[in-house]
Amino acid sequence: MKSWLVSISVIFSCSFAFSATTEVESKDYSCHQEALDQIPFGYCIRHVDRSQTEDIVYFFHGLNGNEETWFTQFLGTKMIQGYWNRKGYKPTVITISFGTSWLLVNSKRIGLLPLFVNRMMPFLESQVGGIRTGRRMLIGQSMGGFNAVQASLQHPELFSKVALLCPALTTLGPFASEDEIAEYIRRNKADPALIAEMLQITRKAFDSQEDWERHDPMKLISQKTLTSRPRFHISIGVTDEYGFFEGSWVFTRNGFRNLFFFDWMPVIGGHCNFSRTSASKFIMGE
Repeated sequence: MKSWLVSISVIFSCSFAFSATTEVESKDYSCHQEALDQIPFGYCIRHVDRSQTEDIVYFFHGLNGNEETWFTQFLGTKMIQGYWNRKGYKPTVITISFGTSWLLVNSKRIGLLPLFVNRMMPFLESQVGGIRTGRRMLIGQSMGGFNAVQASLQHPELFSKVALLCPALTTLGPFASEDEIAEYIRRNKADPALIAEMLQITRKAFDSQEDWERHDPMKLISQKTLTSRPRFHISIGVTDEYGFFEGSWVFTRNGFRNLFFFDWMPVIGGHCNFSRTSASKFIMGE
């Protein structure tokens, strides 16, 4: 279901949008370790016949995942690939990882975003013959959703579509006061331990409020000077224990006001529930 209108109505979609008997494919991907500018990373490429489509889909995994998550998450992202296979759609999938926890930003402490855009993308796409006539799209899950927002809104000309699956989008910045943190937890019925974990990660990445604001997804989606506007799909559980449902809704609302096209697909459940079917169809173009 697609809509230009932003709605807060809950779409009743369960986690098992696909049958649990989804076929297990033979391994059709290869993974490698590489280093650019002395920064190591892992990546995987799904090998396909590109005469059918030259589309390239990048995938950013969530916390504690790795470059193989897309292919091994049987009840998650693997279902998206299974849906595409049944429909005869086989894009080239490229996954990357800088470890179990990483933020794709260009802060004063971390400079992974310029490395990804200027060095890694050309290197990775050269492995498959380039983008040519295909579309370049992006899927980010949880932490990877935050990273997907950074890549697509800091460089909006690069991606035509961005699917955010239970994205780590929050209205709570790393320099929030104790009272603000307590109110956020109360308002969202969030898990205090998970919020502490989230803040620890972001506080390591940003050294000041100003630095954070240059990367705050709520501000990035509200920029009026953007010359390109990729289309977004967001699917997230309405009882997300990090409070990411609230952040995803604010992100969507701000984007809608800034003339972005959004598919908004909330589902029942917590972190990291999302609609497999709607994400699959969004990337395909159904």
